[in-house]
Parts: sequence; C-alpha cells; structure tokens
Amino acid sequence: MANYRFLEHTADVLFEAWGGTYPQMLEHAAEAMFSLLGSAEPKEKITIEERAENKEELAVRFLSTLLAEADANGMVLCKFKIEKFDEKKNAISAIAYGERKNAKDSIKAVTYHELMVKKEKGKWLCRILLDV
Repeated sequence: MANYRFLEHTADVLFEAWGGTYPQMLEHAAEAMFSLLGSAEPKEKITIEERAENKEELAVRFLSTLLAEADANGMVLCKFKIEKFDEKKNAISAIAYGERKNAKDSIKAVTYHELMVKKEKGKWLCRILLDV
C-alpha cells in the first residue's frame, strides 16, 4: 500500500504523503514524486545531504535536490532511505536508488505553493505541489 495519494489540481500535480516519522514521510514524498517519472530498478545510488531553516523548507529542498541530482545523472529514482536526521538542525543525509534511463515525464520544480508539513494524530503528513 502506498503512503501517498494524489489530489485534484487544475494545472499542476498536488499530493500528500505520510509516515510514522518525519524521515519516513520524506521517503514517501520522494516515492510519490518519482512515481510520475516512470518505474526504475535500484541499480545505482546517489547520496545527498540537505539542511534548512524548518521542516517545511527541508521537505522542498530534499525533493528539489533529488530531482536535480536525478536529472544531472540521467536517472529515474525508485527507492529512498534517509540515513541521518538531525531534528535540531533540520538536516538530513539520504541515499536514493535508481537507474539511468529517460524519464517518461518531467517535473519543472517542487514549489512552496500550498505547502504543508505537520504532525497529526501521531504521524507526519505533507502536502506538496509540483510544477509540471
């Protein structure tokens, strides 16, 4: 069962992702975003580090960095693991797996428009709008 869902939006792509922890929520958000670009096998990996002023900004920066790295390496990503999360510094280290192949679609940007990140009823939830 997926830990994300796509919501109706007039022009762009809007989705929600959730998890028991903030890092799990980010991993599921990355799965949702990359599901739009096609399927892939975890043949190669890329490592990223990101930090931000707050959890909302960290979510956007994490997804934006993954998108940029995948694009720069000609990859479609499929599996995500946050290795370290420093809640006080809003910093993460993550590994993403995928393969070199052409994406079936393109995402221009991860936006701050309609952005929401919150902890609710013991789980983390985010809403992200992608400019496609």
